[in-house]
Amino acid sequence: MKADLPVPSEGELYERIADRVGIEPEQIAEVLASHGLELTGSLPAKRELVVHRLYCEGRKTGTTGNDGPFTVDIRLGRGPWAISSSINSAGKSSLLWALSFALRGEGFDAFCRPETVGWFRFVRVDIEVGGAAASVRLFFDKPGHPSTRLLTADAIDDLLALEGQSEGRMGVRLAATAEPSGVKGLIGRFMMERLGLQSVSVWAAESNAPKDENGNRDSAEQVHGWASFFYAIALNSASDSLLLGPTLVGQLPVKLMQLFLDVPYAAELSRLSTLRKAETQEVSRVARRAKEDARARDEQVAPLREALEEAQQRLRRMEAARPDVGGLVAAVDQAAAELAAQQTAHQEASEQHRAARKARQSDQRAERRAKQSSAARLLLGALDPEVCPRCDHEIDDARRAAENDEHQCAVCARPLPSVLEDPQAQAEALARIDTRLAASKVAEDSCAATLAATAERLAAARAAYDESAAQLAKVRSSDWFVLFDKSQREVDQMRGALTLATGGKCEDTPPALAAALAAAKPVQENSVEQGSGYETVLAAAAEALKDVVDRHSRALFSELNDEIVQIAHDLGVTNLTSVNLSLGGQLNAVKSGAKHRFSAFSPVDRLRMRIAVVVGMIKVSRRRGIMSHPGLLLIDAPTAEELTSQATHQVLDTLYRTGNTVPGLQMIITSIEDAVWDIYPKDRIVTGVDGRELF
Repeated sequence: MKADLPVPSEGELYERIADRVGIEPEQIAEVLASHGLELTGSLPAKRELVVHRLYCEGRKTGTTGNDGPFTVDIRLGRGPWAISSSINSAGKSSLLWALSFALRGEGFDAFCRPETVGWFRFVRVDIEVGGAAASVRLFFDKPGHPSTRLLTADAIDDLLALEGQSEGRMGVRLAATAEPSGVKGLIGRFMMERLGLQSVSVWAAESNAPKDENGNRDSAEQVHGWASFFYAIALNSASDSLLLGPTLVGQLPVKLMQLFLDVPYAAELSRLSTLRKAETQEVSRVARRAKEDARARDEQVAPLREALEEAQQRLRRMEAARPDVGGLVAAVDQAAAELAAQQTAHQEASEQHRAARKARQSDQRAERRAKQSSAARLLLGALDPEVCPRCDHEIDDARRAAENDEHQCAVCARPLPSVLEDPQAQAEALARIDTRLAASKVAEDSCAATLAATAERLAAARAAYDESAAQLAKVRSSDWFVLFDKSQREVDQMRGALTLATGGKCEDTPPALAAALAAAKPVQENSVEQGSGYETVLAAAAEALKDVVDRHSRALFSELNDEIVQIAHDLGVTNLTSVNLSLGGQLNAVKSGAKHRFSAFSPVDRLRMRIAVVVGMIKVSRRRGIMSHPGLLLIDAPTAEELTSQATHQVLDTLYRTGNTVPGLQMIITSIEDAVWDIYPKDRIVTGVDGRELF
């Protein structure tokens, strides 16, 4: 066993960083704390995950003569286990999938058999996690989307004593529940907290993000938690070309190895690196946006100035061609005054004409009565009222007829005096009536002439007013005003656009708008200097942490390299001379005397190498007295690609011996090979009736 490298304390790290930047360690701690970073390091890990029981209920459908309900109850523990059958499609991988779903919060794709997912109605897994007893219960109301109930107990035996879906027992408690959308999150948090794990951050380019001038895309943080860590428990299938984990992005495989080798300060370096990249990218984005804005302004300003000048010239031409609206308005006012005067004169002449006409009509009636009635002649010269002088009631035709025929006064209805007509007096009276009628006719004719004259002058005044008003309306509704308003709006719009494009530095900018733009600009004088100082501290901290992480990783990887080669040989990987794990996650194997990429291994050898890496990590950490890996391995069909029974026997024997000899290891495999029955004791084999269907 190689000597352990010393791990610097928190205070020593702060001093190293302080020496790099020339400030006090306390200030270093404050800067890092302001970014959510504390260099407390991690205590030796003791991660343990043991599966004690797998219980499933469901109903099989779509099989050939084997449909119906099923119940599976499997008791497990530490050491090697084989889920085996003598036939294919017996449910081996499906049971591993059900187990992985309860442990991970979602099914492991490599174990999934789509045709059996809908069979499971209830899955229960009783486990010990970091020394705590728990039972994960999955209820599949919808295939592949269960709700969950998480139970805890004082001891694992309290949970194992429960039957089926039962939860009632002294010491057993319901810890949490989750609907289908929250199952992965709940189980992930539970496992991370109980196993003392921290999320790993990687920085990955956004696939749809635009490229900058250097061809680089904007990136984003990807946070990997329990679902990704689970790849060190449930190994990738033989067909997968990744050494470890779900992706190569951000060197995740090597970060998973550092995690499960308990490399000091690896998690802190991961968070710090992501933080720096995020801040650097934001600074780059701000600078890029500023550069793009400046370029866009430069491209916009010249055309905008030209457009503004053209709009102002059009406006000046429109102003020079402005119609004389003032003169037209004065003409309309003058015509209106003349029209009002003529309307007054016409009204007066009309009233005079009506009075003259009424007088003539009255005289004409008097003449007619005098010539037709002796009573009227008797009263010639007397009062001849139209209405009663007292009550204003009209003297109607009946009264006048009575006066003529019955000689009764039309006013008081009394008999008229009996007076004999004097022919001479009668002639004189008629003469007077004729004279008065002639005079009233002359007066009426004069008033009619005056009325006709005023009517002509009124018509002329109205025509003059209508003409001047029409000319004013025509000018006001002409295209000039429309074009003038349009030209004015164009000038205002060009000024606004130029103001925005120049940031308020346009000479045509209205003072109020320029003041508003100046007030809206953020003050950034001190932020650049402060950000630059922070970046210096963060960069120095990253260098100090990277030095520790790299030195410890190299030392542990060097020790792990020897384990990988030895385990790979035991698993039947031939002609493998060496491996040299790099900090970039490359295996750097030498096989048959030549460099050999991991993806160049055959599928069966890739699985063997993957098993060798994980088992090697477990053995290295155990030798150092820590349990940084949970100690559980789930491997589906490790010999599926083997071509010889001898190689198959060698692989299964190595796995069995590994499960027996590595302290705290629990290894569950599936297999259809006959060698399982020779290597694994019967109490370590999970199988069905006569070695056939498991459920």
